[in-house]
Amino acid sequence: MSMKLSDLDLTKITPMMQQYIEQKERWPDCILFFRLGDFYEMFFEDAVTASRELELTLTGRDCGQAERAPMCGVPYHAADNYINRLVGKGYKIAICEQVEDPAAAKGIVRREVVRVITPGTVIDGSMLDDHRDNFLLSVYCLNNYYGLAAADLTTGIFEATSLIVGRTADKLLDEIVRYAPSELICNSAFLSNDVSQTIKNKYDIMLTVRYDEDFSELSVNKQIPQDHEQPPLWAHAAAALLIYLEETQRVRPGHMKPVRPYQLSEFMNLDPVARRNLEITQTIRDNSRRGSLLWAVDRTITAMGGRLLRRWLEQPLLNVHDIEQRLGAVADLKEQFMVRQELRELLRGLYDLERLAGKIALASVNARDLLALTHTLDKLPLLIKTVRPARDAWLLELVGQIDPLPELCRLLTDALAEEPPIGLKEGNLIREGYHPELDLLRRASTDGKNWILELEAAERERTGIKSLKIGYNRVFGYYIEVTRGRNVN
Repeated sequence: MSMKLSDLDLTKITPMMQQYIEQKERWPDCILFFRLGDFYEMFFEDAVTASRELELTLTGRDCGQAERAPMCGVPYHAADNYINRLVGKGYKIAICEQVEDPAAAKGIVRREVVRVITPGTVIDGSMLDDHRDNFLLSVYCLNNYYGLAAADLTTGIFEATSLIVGRTADKLLDEIVRYAPSELICNSAFLSNDVSQTIKNKYDIMLTVRYDEDFSELSVNKQIPQDHEQPPLWAHAAAALLIYLEETQRVRPGHMKPVRPYQLSEFMNLDPVARRNLEITQTIRDNSRRGSLLWAVDRTITAMGGRLLRRWLEQPLLNVHDIEQRLGAVADLKEQFMVRQELRELLRGLYDLERLAGKIALASVNARDLLALTHTLDKLPLLIKTVRPARDAWLLELVGQIDPLPELCRLLTDALAEEPPIGLKEGNLIREGYHPELDLLRRASTDGKNWILELEAAERERTGIKSLKIGYNRVFGYYIEVTRGRNVN
C-alpha cells in the first residue's frame, strides 16, 4: 500500500478526507491523530510511520481515489499509551477531535486540532522524571550573538539570557548541555551555525525551526512587556517560545511565571567536558545517576525539592551574598534537629504542587490530581507552623510566601468524593450530600423507576389532579399526562 498524500487527486476526494487534509496541512510536521468515532485514525505517511513504530496493522480506507488510503488506528480510550510511545521516539503528535455533537451536526462533524504534543511540551507524568525538569529551549541567532530562553511547561519555570560577550557559541553550547532539553526551537539563521550541527550529531535533542517572525521585535512587543527601547536578544527567544507554547497547547498557559532574565556571570562556567568529568548528575562509566554527586547528596523528600537541588548543583553560584544566604538557611535547620525531623515527616505527604498547578492550568487534571492537591493544601498550615521557630531571615521570608489557600482547600474537601475515579466522565466525582440537585439526579440515574413513581405521587399531591400520570415514549421521552374527567349524572 504505497499511496502518499501528495498522490491525491483533490477533485475526487471524499468530504471526510478533505477535512483530514485541511488539518494535516496546518500541522505538516506532526502525526495527526484524527478522531473517527471511538478511534483515532492515521492516514498515508502518518499511518505507515505509526504502524511501523507501534507495530499496528496497516489497513486501507476508501478516499474517493482508485487506490485506498493507507490507514491504521488506536482506540481513543487507550490512545495515551500509543502517543507517549511515539513522543518518546521523537515524534510530534497533533490531536484532532470532534468539536461538535454528531447528533447536532449538519453534514460531516467538525473537527479541529485541540492540542499538539511534542517532547518539550509533554505533561503526562508517566513520561517524565519526577526529579528532573523537562526543558524546552528557544535560541535566537543574530550573527555571532544569541538569545536563549528556557521553560518547563509542567512547572511554569521560565528564564532567559543573552550571549553577547566572549566565545558566545561555546557559552551557548554550555547552556544547552546544562539544560539538557528534550526539544529546542530556533530561527532559520541558527541552522547554519556550528552549534546546531553539534546538537544534531551529538545530542538527543529534537530541533525545530520556527518562523522568523516569531522572533521579531513585533512579537516581542506583543508577548513580553519591555522597558528597553531595543529589546535584548533573550526577549526575542522568549517571545518565540511563548508563541510555540500557545500554538501547541491551543491556549496561553496561564501558569507560566514571568520570564526571569539571568547573567552567565552569576554562575560558575562549566563546559560539557567539565560537567562530564565532575560526574555532577551521572557517571562517566555508564551514565548512571548512582555514583554521581547528585546521588551522593540528594536526600530530598519531594519531587519539587529533587528538581531544585539538581538545578542548584548544575548551576553553582558565584555571588557571595547568595551563597551565604543558602548556607544560612541550611545551617539553621541543621542546628534544630526536632524542627528538621518534623519538617521531613510533613514533606513526605506533599504531592508535586508545581506539576499539579501546570496540569490544572492546561485543563488536563483528573479527579485523583485534585484529591492530591487537597491533601497537600491541607498540610501547608502545619508546615508553616513547624518552620516558624527558625531563626534565619531568608528561611522565614520563604515560609511567609506560602499561601495555603484555605478556601480552595475547604471547597475541594467538601466537594470531592473520598475515592474518586481517575476519569472526569466516569461519575461519582462529587461527594454525596454536597449538592442537593446533583444527589437528586444521581438517585434518578440509579433508582429511576422508583424516582418517577415518587415524582408522580408528589405532582398529584401538589396539583390535586388525581388522574395525573407520568408516561414515556421514544419520540418525546418522559411526559406528564392528565386525562379529562367525565361528568357523572
